[in-house]
Amino acid sequence: MSDAMDLLAGADARLLGLVDRLDPASLTASSPCAEWDVRALLSHTLQTMEMFSATLDGGPAPTEAELFGGGDNLGGDHRATARRIVERSHAAWSTVSDWNTPVTIVLGTVPAAQAIAIITYSNLIHSWDLAVAMAIGEKVEFSEAEAQLAEAVGSQLVPMMRPKGRFGPEVPAAPDATPTQRVVAFSGRTPL
Repeated sequence: MSDAMDLLAGADARLLGLVDRLDPASLTASSPCAEWDVRALLSHTLQTMEMFSATLDGGPAPTEAELFGGGDNLGGDHRATARRIVERSHAAWSTVSDWNTPVTIVLGTVPAAQAIAIITYSNLIHSWDLAVAMAIGEKVEFSEAEAQLAEAVGSQLVPMMRPKGRFGPEVPAAPDATPTQRVVAFSGRTPL
C-alpha cells in the first residue's frame, strides 16, 4: 500500500508548504468554509488528522464536537503544530501492515485502506481551501492520482456528509473543468 502512503505524504507536503507560507495575521481571514476562518479551517484539518492517528496509535484524539466545532488547536505556533501533527500521522500510518485491518473513525469502522484514503481526501480538499483563503495567486491542482482518489472518496463521502451540513450543495463545474475543479465543485466549493 505504498501508493496510499505516497498520496498521503504528497497531500501532507502540500498542506505543510501552505502552512509554512501562512502569516499569523492571516489566520483570521475568511475561508471557503463559510462558518470558519483560516484558523478554524486549519484547526479542523489538523484535528481530523489527530483523530485518524489516534485510531492507530491509541493517543489523544479530539471529540466529534471539537472536530467540527470550529475551535482552535493551533496554539502560538501554527507551523510547529502542523508539523508535529503530520509527523504523528505518518508515524501512525507507517505501523499498518494489513490494509484490511478495521479502523474505527467518526464515520464508523472501515478498512485501513479506506481510512487512509479518507484522510488523504480531507487533506487535499482543505489544502485547496487554505490556498484559496490565502489568496496566494496560484491554483492548487491535484495530480492525476490525487484527483482519482478524491473523486472516488468524494463520491461516497460527500453525499453521506452533506445532509449533516459538512459539505455544501454541489456547484456546477464547467464542461472543460479540470479534475481538481470537478472535485471541489462536487464538494460544494466554487472552482477557480
